[in-house]
Amino acid sequence: MQAARHPHAALLTSVVVTLATEPAVQAGREAASNAAYAGAAVGLALRGGVALACLFVAWEGQRRLRLGPVLGCAALLGLGWLVLHLVMGVHPDQDLDFYAQDGSSLLDGSYPRSEYPTGAVGLFALETWLGGEPPRTIHALVMLGLHLVTVAAIWSLRTRWSGWFAAFVAVWPLNLFHWEFRYDLAPTAFLVVGLVLALRGRWGSSGVALGIGTALKWSPALALGPLLAWLLTRRETRAAVSLTAGSVAAFAVLTVPFLLWASSGVLAAYEQQGDRGITGESVWFLPLSALGLASAGMNPSDDAGVRNGLNVGVTLVQVALVAGFVVLAARVRPQAHAVALAALTPAVFLLTNRVFSSQFLVLLVAVWAFAAALVVGSEREQLAVGLGIAGATFANALVHPYELPFAWQLASLVMFVLAVGVTAWLVVRASRPAEAVPT
Repeated sequence: MQAARHPHAALLTSVVVTLATEPAVQAGREAASNAAYAGAAVGLALRGGVALACLFVAWEGQRRLRLGPVLGCAALLGLGWLVLHLVMGVHPDQDLDFYAQDGSSLLDGSYPRSEYPTGAVGLFALETWLGGEPPRTIHALVMLGLHLVTVAAIWSLRTRWSGWFAAFVAVWPLNLFHWEFRYDLAPTAFLVVGLVLALRGRWGSSGVALGIGTALKWSPALALGPLLAWLLTRRETRAAVSLTAGSVAAFAVLTVPFLLWASSGVLAAYEQQGDRGITGESVWFLPLSALGLASAGMNPSDDAGVRNGLNVGVTLVQVALVAGFVVLAARVRPQAHAVALAALTPAVFLLTNRVFSSQFLVLLVAVWAFAAALVVGSEREQLAVGLGIAGATFANALVHPYELPFAWQLASLVMFVLAVGVTAWLVVRASRPAEAVPT
């Protein structure tokens, strides 16, 4: 009985249950009927409930957690998930085909007119070169490696709370679809590593990591503003220059050569995303739909047919929020709190974006865990944050990829309420006067 309550045994149990329930959940997802979707949702709830119970056991014994076993459980989960899907013949998500097309185009000597930045296209080319088209196995293994980097980076904060939050990120099962078929773990890993380096005062290296993350996906760049504001307020000019130079140099190395080669193709990634309006998955769709100003499409990701003035207004709100985070970071004293606010800046921008995607939760979970590890004040607060994250990811999974056609808007509402609540609480916690970070 005592062995069963060991935190590592609990994490391993969560992994085993997740893998054991996947065939039934996948069968429900593939059988396109409301009853099947409801069955898949029940399976997800069971999976999440067991994982929560196991993480509660790990929470009670978190002082006994060790990095090696935590990484081992994460690796077993990712590898087991991949092997299980290969054996079951689960068809890859269509985004993996798009990645392969971009990668193959680059390998053939033609830069693609892609919706992804240059770092991502280079990554796709490398994976396609190593694993064929589409590079399903290689892609999943690369993403798993980056996931392990993210877990280790959160662990390396070495606060009283960081071990459990790292374990949570390591084995929480409701983002697994996006681990396997999307590439969001790549910018997430570089963002978290860059923030860890910033916390340690290694500003040039932090900038390089954030610059690489920005070349993969633009969101890591949003962490730079709060970090620079905090440094400049304290007249740490040399550190601010190092951070800026590192990020610009890394981004330029991965972007400028392609920009000189095929500027229209490179710029297309930013033009295509910038031209999109509010979609059904966005937080803005819910109130606008209630007011009759937006309409749902066939899929949650479809354009909601919102007037252009509202799209512009949303962008202005996002700019104001980011500016607010810069001001907050400049005013806080502890470096840990400024870094926590830098971590949360991409989160608040993504949550209020005109175009929201369920895969954003990969980055959101990581930055929530990172920031919470720095600013949480008690074990109860720690557990409350974990429960909020768990609820948000479960609701998100019911929007995509395990969509409940008859209730996805309700699931979206629950997700945003919890996600905004977790983010807001962490911002308030990071903005309060300094408290010693428990170690």
